[in-house]
Amino acid sequence: MPGINGILNINKPAGMTSHDVVAIVRKMSRESRVGHAGTLDPLATGVLLVCIGQATRVAEYLTDHDKKYRARVRLGIETDTYDAQGTVVSEHEVSVSLEQVEEALQSFVGSISQMPPAYSAIKQQGTPLYKLARQGVEVETEPRQIVIHSIALTEFTPPDLEVQVHCSKGTYIRSLAHDLGAKLGTGAHITALTRTMSGQFSLDTALTLDQLRDAFLGNYVEQFLSPLDEALLQFEAVVVEPGIVKRIQQGNPLPCERGYATPLLRVYSTRGELIALMERGDAPKVWKPKKVFLL
Repeated sequence: MPGINGILNINKPAGMTSHDVVAIVRKMSRESRVGHAGTLDPLATGVLLVCIGQATRVAEYLTDHDKKYRARVRLGIETDTYDAQGTVVSEHEVSVSLEQVEEALQSFVGSISQMPPAYSAIKQQGTPLYKLARQGVEVETEPRQIVIHSIALTEFTPPDLEVQVHCSKGTYIRSLAHDLGAKLGTGAHITALTRTMSGQFSLDTALTLDQLRDAFLGNYVEQFLSPLDEALLQFEAVVVEPGIVKRIQQGNPLPCERGYATPLLRVYSTRGELIALMERGDAPKVWKPKKVFLL
């Protein structure tokens, strides 16, 4: 089924890398341009956004949105990867109350500085940190500013607990679990993790790989494809006449008398087709093409 374009909301199963899922979608779709937005660890499940065709050109904007997760954390054991797939580096007795756990969790709410795990997809001179760490190379990560909007403790049966987290992009739930263990003095690691929401995409509407395979075989996958502009709704929009469409496609700027507050601007044809994403030009109220999409 060549020539398809759009965003798929896939429920990634445990045990697969995000790249494994991309490879499966590439094979199913027979489309070489396939990529994902927002890596999930092999242990993790849930919402993985996979872009096909021209949608790969807007994948970077899908990662900008808030995320929600459901995580199971085990206190008392610390691992080098901060999850159950790592090597145990320390063990501690767990003797903490419900009140202590809730107080510790709430201390992370707000804008905080978080240190990403050494075993992560962040690249150092082009190489993912997890590859360097597995080679025995000492990895140093840089702290990043993130926002934890909320943490809800949904279960506490020591030494295990379950939380629901609403956070900004760039948040590592593994690091959050590790930091919780450090604050409680028990150590901790993730035993299960599910991304339940990424932007407006939720787990409720995510497709399993079996459902996706059936959709491709039955030739009805288009009904599950979200359009490219689902990644761009945070930017204001303008509709232009057919003559201007061709000018934009040729790389010409777009003068706009009206001022726009967002840094980028969606441009549509009168038929409702997304034709370009524009950025501010050198002159006031002039926008130049940043990305042009084929109709």
